[in-house]
This record gives sequence, structure tokens and C-alpha cells, in this order.
Amino acid sequence: MPYSTPSDMLQRYDARLIGDLVSDNGVQVAAGDLPANAVLLSVLEDASAAIDAAVYVGNRYTPTQMSALSTTAAAFVRRLACDLGLIYLKRRRGRFDPEKDGALLTEINSTLDALRDGKDLLLMSDTVSTAGTMELVQPHLVRVPTRQTIRNRTQNYYPDSPNDANR
Repeated sequence: MPYSTPSDMLQRYDARLIGDLVSDNGVQVAAGDLPANAVLLSVLEDASAAIDAAVYVGNRYTPTQMSALSTTAAAFVRRLACDLGLIYLKRRRGRFDPEKDGALLTEINSTLDALRDGKDLLLMSDTVSTAGTMELVQPHLVRVPTRQTIRNRTQNYYPDSPNDANR
């Protein structure tokens, strides 16, 4: 499920700009048709997938935790998804300008990196966030098999060296 909806996108960006970016025939899509526009919906899903990838790769949040964000954290993620969706729309239409849009893309990437690395934390709705908290796990004994190196197989030829399987 995407973190932002077309109505979230229209609250943050001008409907005329979005209408131009989702149009494939050069005619601006009307603001009333944007909430059901397939291009806009797919771009917002792509942006949400990029956010999911960042937080899941960093093992910071589970899908259940991401669906239970606090009001302010959910607004932050919605804004991030809308910003990333705008970048994706501009790239789709060939209107991405590195000079004008590069600062926004850099900000988005640094935010995703901070979420991935645990430098930014998202608050859960009713509890203190445990994102990035280490879980205590009992250590297990792992037996390393003896390596069959030449030195270990030919001990008689190397009498001065100790029989060390871990060399």
C-alpha cells in the first residue's frame, strides 16, 4: 500500500504541474481526474517501494511497524513519498533538471540513507520506537571443520610447525 495518495500529492504540489507530468498526449490532465490516474498511482507506489527498501535493508522497521506510524511520522513519510514521486514524474517526462531538482533529490537520498542507517528514527503510534534496538541473542557454538591444507595433511614434512587447522 502506498504511503501517499494522489490527494496528498495534490496538497503538496500544483495540480497543473502534476497534470502536465502525468499526461502522455500533451493535454493537461484535469485536477478532478488525477486521483484515479494510473500513472500517478504507479509513481506513488514506486516511491513507497523505495522507502520500504531503505528501511527494510537497514533492518530498522517491519511492515507492521511502518503501517503503525505516529501521526507526525506518517506525515513525514507521506511528504517523502510525494517528493520522490515528483522526481519520478519529472524523470518520466524528461523534465528532470539536475540544477533545479538536484537539491530535492539530494535531500531525499540523504533522508533515505539516514533512515537506512538509523540516524533518523520514525516514532510508532503508541509506543516508543524500538527501531535499531539490538536484540539479545544467545550465542551458539559453531564448529569449524579442519581445513585440509597441505601443511595439515603432511605433518611429517613440517615437524617444527604446530598443527593448526585455522591457518
